[in-house]
Amino acid sequence: MILNLHHKRRVLILLISLFVIVMAIILTYKIYSVRKSYDEQTVMAGEYLEAGNYEDAIVAYNKALSMKYGDKEVLSIGLAEAYVGLNNYDKALEVLRNRYQVRGTITIKEKIEEITAKRTEYNFYQAMSYGDTYFSNGEYSNAIVEYEKAKIIKSKEAISYVKIAKCYISMEEYALAKDEILRGLAITESRELERLLTVVEDELKNVQYENLLSKASEYVHQENYDEAFSQFNEAIWLMPDKDTAYNQMAEVYISIDDYETAKYLLQNYLRSHKSEVSQEILEKSNKLIAQRVKKEKVLNELYTALGVVDVETITNIMKDSFFIDEIATKTPLYYSPSGDINTSYGYGMLVQDAYNIYVGGFKESMRTGIGVMFTLLEGEDGQGCYYYQGEWSYGIPNGIGKTYIETHTIDNKGNKQKNTTKTSGVFANGLENSGMQKTFLVNDEEIGRVSYTAHEGIPKPLLDKNNRFIPAKIPNHYVIGEIYLKGVSTGDYYSVESGTVLAVRYKD
Repeated sequence: MILNLHHKRRVLILLISLFVIVMAIILTYKIYSVRKSYDEQTVMAGEYLEAGNYEDAIVAYNKALSMKYGDKEVLSIGLAEAYVGLNNYDKALEVLRNRYQVRGTITIKEKIEEITAKRTEYNFYQAMSYGDTYFSNGEYSNAIVEYEKAKIIKSKEAISYVKIAKCYISMEEYALAKDEILRGLAITESRELERLLTVVEDELKNVQYENLLSKASEYVHQENYDEAFSQFNEAIWLMPDKDTAYNQMAEVYISIDDYETAKYLLQNYLRSHKSEVSQEILEKSNKLIAQRVKKEKVLNELYTALGVVDVETITNIMKDSFFIDEIATKTPLYYSPSGDINTSYGYGMLVQDAYNIYVGGFKESMRTGIGVMFTLLEGEDGQGCYYYQGEWSYGIPNGIGKTYIETHTIDNKGNKQKNTTKTSGVFANGLENSGMQKTFLVNDEEIGRVSYTAHEGIPKPLLDKNNRFIPAKIPNHYVIGEIYLKGVSTGDYYSVESGTVLAVRYKD
């Protein structure tokens, strides 16, 4: 029995030993398997990370970190790098900070600093990239918002100031652009900002220049020329090399007939500058000066000819294209050889239009005193003329005077014939009003004259010795006088149509 008990003890010990061995083998295998799995995950995670397959790397690193074994610091750094690969800097820093709380090593601290710097760099360039996209689409306000974000991240980087300034320049907000550039230059030394500052200051000058020209234009419209010239001069002082103010100022001088000042202004500019526009306006000024000289000459000749009633000279001048185009188109025109004419009380010439000219006295802007009113006539057979020379009052022929009418006809032989009638006597309110005399000429040779009497423009009939009406050869006419030639009666009579009123032709 004792032997049997001993045998059982030996068997039990053997069984226990076998169990322990088996358990040791199982445990050893399990540990081996876990370590093998960890090693595989670690290797796989590293491979994914190196290949840029960051999402799979994150899965592998997280699985490795969940295992009991391994270098948690290395794994945390690898996981953080994977998140960085996806630009998820916040998550990467979260992983590292959690590890640093468990064990604050220098390696983890340095990695945190490294990734924080990368996050700053990434956020900066991301904001700049968004800003560039908005800028290229012309959305300058949105671009500025993004560039401002970048500037907050890196306040000493000149590029954000440059970009914001360029946005303002594109928006033509040059004052804001200048402010931004000056802020950038206060903390950076950027040649690009210095270059932009020059550009913006030039643009600000241009804006101020255009504003001055705009104000000058308003004053010109109001005919306030002194203020207009003041604005032009300020613009010239601001940008002396630019031709616009010179040109516009010269045009204003031309518009008020001050051609010499326009010429001097442009000559002064062109001495040191080149401008096709300025040259064209200068040539225009010179042409106008030449025209004015010629105009003064023509007006003086016309004034002189009217003074002596030189019909041929007067007619030739008035038929000339220069008079028609350059003088008669700008009427009424007053002229005096002395330069100024006082229509309140004075003497001079008035060109009323292309056909009517007066030379004589003026009082209260009305023709008064001795004067000549000349009218160019147009007819089927060419131009003729008419004039009244004599006394005027209140703008009307009143007093002693004479009229002259010249027409042109074709005679029976086809020759051109000049017919002239001269009438002299006393006029009242433009009407023949006394004993009158008419002289008739053909080609400047007298063919007869007649004396008659008129009252308020109505000629009185001529009576025979028996106080009877002398019959007229033309129906509905009556005789007003007998025609004489060289003091001898021709036996013919001069008649007028019934209802005739004899008056001076003149234009009010």
